[in-house]
Amino acid sequence: MKKTQIHVKRLTDGERTQVHDALSDIIYPASRYRSYVDRIKATRHGLRQVFADLIDREDLSRSYPHYSGALKIENLPVDDFVPPPPVHGGSLKHIDKRGSISENVLTLIATFFGEPYSMFCEGRGLVNNLVPTQTTSTELTGLGAASDLRFHIENSALRFLTGHDCAPKALLLTGVSQDVAPPKTRLSDARAALALLGPDDRRTLSAAAYRIRLPYRWRGFRDGYEAIVTPRVPLVRATPDGLLVNAALYGDMIADYAYPAAEAAARNFEAALEEVSLDEVVEPGTLLCIDNRVTLHARTPFKASFDAEGRARRWVQRLFVTDSLANFQQWDETDDCVFAPTFQTVRDDLRQVG
Repeated sequence: MKKTQIHVKRLTDGERTQVHDALSDIIYPASRYRSYVDRIKATRHGLRQVFADLIDREDLSRSYPHYSGALKIENLPVDDFVPPPPVHGGSLKHIDKRGSISENVLTLIATFFGEPYSMFCEGRGLVNNLVPTQTTSTELTGLGAASDLRFHIENSALRFLTGHDCAPKALLLTGVSQDVAPPKTRLSDARAALALLGPDDRRTLSAAAYRIRLPYRWRGFRDGYEAIVTPRVPLVRATPDGLLVNAALYGDMIADYAYPAAEAAARNFEAALEEVSLDEVVEPGTLLCIDNRVTLHARTPFKASFDAEGRARRWVQRLFVTDSLANFQQWDETDDCVFAPTFQTVRDDLRQVG
């Protein structure tokens, strides 16, 4: 059985120092991110030799001979001192710390694969801070430590609601600080999972038989958003550029199934994803880049640690990548490269409870 493939790159200590020195004077701002991203891009020329193999993988798993559904980069520079994040740090636009190495590294790597951006419902700043809280432990979001976030493609419904593919091309995760007993970030390449299924299941998964809801944090953003679902769509689709996966298998993200065989095929697909999955821990100095078109990710539940003031020990940062920011031109841009959903092109017949 072929498991999910991940390309691992480990920097030498000399390369880590070179990256640190190139980024240490750049401050991650509280707003106006375009000039910040431009400055990060300006450092790439001096680091081309360090990241030459990543530059060759610009299209991630799409281009021969690179078919790995995810990349893992180790021994990256880290911030010298990291205080505990504020309570409810995940809802803040910006968290101060003594340096910006984690944000700078995350943004630098993101620019090798496309344009970095953020969704306002996921985080108000360019870089999202995923920080658990004691009051959100059961939420089906990245802030809910006790929740079991099953395999999903990030923001998969956004491929179908605006006329543009507004789901990320890739998402990147890095650790700022990690818990004593950290959760696993799980990765599963749909291509390996589909190879375990029979032709009937593969054919059903490719049929327009599923309606997908908005992610949980999006539903309360504006009136009526809790009722938005996609039209019936396939969970997997062959395209001229390669496989495109739309599955979100946690909670009630699939609003309904067109017929019983569609639900059975989704369950068999999830079981196959489990079979081929890999488990990773997002530690400081480690970065995961996940091809969001073919590789589903999940996060296991865990018991989050908090200090006496309620500040979490675990702090992970995330950044999305798109091939074109023009996909979001009909959305509200709350800050440079940070977009809030408007769904102005959603027809009334899509606003229905599944």
